[in-house]
Amino acid sequence: MQNRYSGSPIKTVLVTGATGFLGWMISKNLCRYGYQVIGTGRSESRAQKVVKNFEYIKADISDTTTLDKICHDKQPDVIVHCAGIAHQKMFRPLPDTLYDKINYHAAVNLAQISGKNNPNLYFIFLSSICVYGENGNINVDETDQCNPTSAYAKSKLKAEIRLNALFETGCIRKLDILRLAPVYATDRRINLEKRICAPGKLFYFKYGSGQQKLSVLARKNLVDFIRYRISVDNAKRTCSIMNISDPEPCSFNEMIRLMNFEPTGHKKPVFTIPLQSINIASQIARFCFPTKKQFISSCHHKLIRDIVINNQRMLESGFKPKYTIENILQKKHG
Repeated sequence: MQNRYSGSPIKTVLVTGATGFLGWMISKNLCRYGYQVIGTGRSESRAQKVVKNFEYIKADISDTTTLDKICHDKQPDVIVHCAGIAHQKMFRPLPDTLYDKINYHAAVNLAQISGKNNPNLYFIFLSSICVYGENGNINVDETDQCNPTSAYAKSKLKAEIRLNALFETGCIRKLDILRLAPVYATDRRINLEKRICAPGKLFYFKYGSGQQKLSVLARKNLVDFIRYRISVDNAKRTCSIMNISDPEPCSFNEMIRLMNFEPTGHKKPVFTIPLQSINIASQIARFCFPTKKQFISSCHHKLIRDIVINNQRMLESGFKPKYTIENILQKKHG
């Protein structure tokens, strides 16, 4: 069997977090293009769905014994590591040690185990643009200094550093570290809504002029990019760090306009809040919750500043993202 891009032999791909928002769509897409996919996850909810070329194994990503058995028995050529713990909420914090356990140690252990079983391993690690820090960034590229502020971002950066070290020692033949912009889909808009929606999602907030720009990533673009990377010639031993996003950033005004697009059923009133009011509210919140100062400052910066990444490396890889926030939210591509 050969894949539809390069004519190379079909590969076995292990996708961790295969029941999640990203992992499930990546798994289905790779199966559709003829890859043999082994999916792992803690849930059985999606495992009941019959997908050709897909095998699901319930497994805890931190269980090294189970991972060792899977990698030994299945001998994956490629691992797409989607599993992890996402951002915490202000009043429901998770311990930093849990982020380290899942986002750092589990990723590193998986790479070591799989590299031991297959010296030609291609490891794809889903990281985040949060590793750059969240104080407002313009045109950030992969060579810029990282200054993560949250436990989530710190654990992702630690994993990046350790995975790169494993590549340097020859444990991994090929490594892609993908720093993802906030991901969204037609039916999953939380990364957009939390920047423009009031509590309860009863109406939209426009902060100041609403011209603040944000790099975002359509899930379909990520799915296509991963399939593209797996399909190209993988003979070279390379380590790549790439910012992954839609072709262009979008403004908060654009998000509100598209979310208020009548056929979607999300139409809500829009209220403008002066930036000075946001600044005052942030100062009061930091005073009232001194232990949450860093979290509050991060949220404040996300609302009033541009966060834009440079995706030139992604484009130079030969991949051309075809989806935009407009054709995704207006459902022009299903």
